[in-house]
Amino acid sequence: MNVIWSIKDIVDIATSRQKNKFDFNICVSGARGNGKSTFLFKFFARFPVFKPKIHQIYRRADVMHLLEKCQYTTIFDDEAIRTGYKRNFYDADQKLLIQMLNMYRDNFNIYGMALPSFYSLDKDLRDLIKVHIQILERGIGIIHLPNEHNLYSDDKWDMKYNKKIEERWGKAKAKNPDFRPPYSKLTTFRGYIHFGDLTEKQRLLYEHIKQTKRKEVYDEEMKLESSQQVNIYQNLLDRLLLKKFNREMLLEISLANGLKYRAVRDQLNRLLTEQGHDERVNDLLQASKPAYHNSFNASNNLNEERLKVI
Repeated sequence: MNVIWSIKDIVDIATSRQKNKFDFNICVSGARGNGKSTFLFKFFARFPVFKPKIHQIYRRADVMHLLEKCQYTTIFDDEAIRTGYKRNFYDADQKLLIQMLNMYRDNFNIYGMALPSFYSLDKDLRDLIKVHIQILERGIGIIHLPNEHNLYSDDKWDMKYNKKIEERWGKAKAKNPDFRPPYSKLTTFRGYIHFGDLTEKQRLLYEHIKQTKRKEVYDEEMKLESSQQVNIYQNLLDRLLLKKFNREMLLEISLANGLKYRAVRDQLNRLLTEQGHDERVNDLLQASKPAYHNSFNASNNLNEERLKVI
């Protein structure tokens, strides 16, 4: 019988760790619009110290500030793909963030990350996560816990093994659209979690903060020198011409840098025309391999190509 968790169960784990002088890092992954932010807002709302206008954030610098200056607080990193992506375009502070999560763990903070794919995280950052919740659809998620006591493996999340399982599911799904993956076969599986929607008041507050703070971040990034932007697109184009991307990878890189996929594609098409190439972006993208869910569908080779782009 599968165990059904509640948000209160996760809150109890986080609170227990704080009482025992530990911090608590949680990651929530899943497709856009499925409820990652809804879950984290409801989770953090259970803590009296949570002040959304302060603790719902969109800058890596703000994460680091709260980690360093605050104790027993909450940090809701609503677009963590911009904070912890393996090799972001703007990753000068990423190693510092990982160091700070280690250095200031005795501040006993609760840090929550929302991002599309758990395995897009830098490995060192991924190893600091204590609970991973994979959202399947609105209101339903899977609880994953690391295998902390692996004696001979440095992969707490059994990425390679679980990836093979999901690849088999992808093939089964291709043959039978009604196939339902047995998630309990994953070595990190610990049960399911059910949760409801935000209240109207919570939704209005969340959306207002999101729109305000995201605009501030985008306005700052628009001030980057145009030459830097050109170098970014040229670097992408060089890799694209070698057919090192599939659409999923290009989409993920776009998301990681706060860019719309369509805008990135159009800019690359413009560069292709200017440089005398007949192909379009869609002609140069690799075919994506079938997979049932995006949490495990990037192979080590594809991850290495992501690293080379930046």
